[in-house]
Amino acid sequence: MNIPVEWILLVLYVLFLVGIGGYVATLTRNTREDYFLAGRGLGSLAIFMALFASNITAFTIIGHAGLAYEMGYGAFGYVIGWSIFITPFTYYLVGYRSWLLGKRYGYATQPQVFGGILNSRAVSLTFLVLLLFYTLPYMVLSIRGGAITFYTVTGEAVSFEVAAAFIVGISLLYTIPAGLRGTVWTDVFQGIFFLVVVVLILFAVGVELGGFSAITQRLLEEDPVLMERSQSFSTIDWFSYSFKNSLAVIVFPQMFIRILATRNSVVMQKATVFYPLALALVFGVSTLLGVWGSIAIPGLGADEASYIVPALISEHLAPLWAALGLVVILSVIKSSVDSQLLSVSHMVTDDFLSRYIKISSRQAVLWGRVFLVIFSGIAYYIALIEPAAIMAVAEYAFSGFSIMLPVMITALYWPRANKYGVCAALIVPAVMLQLWVVGWLPSWTTFGFMPVVPAFFLAALLVVVVSLLTPEPPASQREKTFGLFRKTFNGVRLH
Repeated sequence: MNIPVEWILLVLYVLFLVGIGGYVATLTRNTREDYFLAGRGLGSLAIFMALFASNITAFTIIGHAGLAYEMGYGAFGYVIGWSIFITPFTYYLVGYRSWLLGKRYGYATQPQVFGGILNSRAVSLTFLVLLLFYTLPYMVLSIRGGAITFYTVTGEAVSFEVAAAFIVGISLLYTIPAGLRGTVWTDVFQGIFFLVVVVLILFAVGVELGGFSAITQRLLEEDPVLMERSQSFSTIDWFSYSFKNSLAVIVFPQMFIRILATRNSVVMQKATVFYPLALALVFGVSTLLGVWGSIAIPGLGADEASYIVPALISEHLAPLWAALGLVVILSVIKSSVDSQLLSVSHMVTDDFLSRYIKISSRQAVLWGRVFLVIFSGIAYYIALIEPAAIMAVAEYAFSGFSIMLPVMITALYWPRANKYGVCAALIVPAVMLQLWVVGWLPSWTTFGFMPVVPAFFLAALLVVVVSLLTPEPPASQREKTFGLFRKTFNGVRLH
């Protein structure tokens, strides 16, 4: 019996992930700190690959390539824009001070860090609700993107329902027993595998299409517009998109928690240096494949263009490459889904359940595993029914995360910020953003920008104005946070 090569590779991929998870589970102690934060001991390779792999989603290799198919090379600058510089800067701007507080006071999530700075349960709860509101539907989109790709690349041999169950189920196999260590070390494997294979696929496709010079000549003859700056989007659109993409990443709970789990500040600095290089490489490959696909397989509609990479592989490369392409896309999606599932379960366990039920460290791990299963089931169910409201929320998840950043920066750098200003700056812009999204506010009120831009500056304005108009925080509360910062920056550093 001849077994298709894609099934052999898929089985090997799954066995390798499960093997990593099984081994790491033997190193993971049954404590809250170890299970959810890997004992705060993540090193340079682990933190870099975890941040990179967790942030590379289905959009990177599927959606962005489809955008490049339509826009041309200009899609690279449109999507990556400021992200290559500002995103790693926010890791340090927000991440370092948050890491200091986490190391000193044991904070493990955003609700704990910012609720602790402001000594406010209301701030903690507001952070928790908003992070769940934006993370869950974003996770659903990842599952749907992976399932559709699986369904497409296998020639519909695997149904959408089975593909979605596979993605969720395999993620649980190593996340439940191994916690953050399991997701981080599978991210290391999947991130390295992804980087190597996508570059090989790029060269293989290039060779099949006649080489870079021949492809460029065809572009100049058949569709030279793809070589120019795209006119599809205005300067304001480009600014808005880059603004949103560059600011949202540090707010993702799975990214923030990984920073808190870092061993020391040097590890964080190294991740900040190498992250933009990897980001530029991946989006460069995705852009090239999308543009090359426009001349290799012309005439695709917007929906079909989103799957130009699987189509290129299927039509122009041997079955082995198609199998590798499928595994690469699955690795991209799964490295986001597992970390999102764990971060959501972590926050609900530590920031909600623990406030109302007294649970031990061991019980927290048990509840975390229970919530992993519960949220996996919820995400899988929503992925199948695809309600329009959930998809609308997911579409603007980046915007929602972005408008929380002014609060995080202000709380970490301005001692006068208080719980009233922070709550106002979290709630009002979130409501306004949704009103803009659903069209209940006139479009002229955004001044031509995407809603995220005015919502972001509204948040920054509110946190300052409301804080100044309400009582300042007690001196002891400010000293707890900013006294630590003074000691650190005056030479007594926490390594």
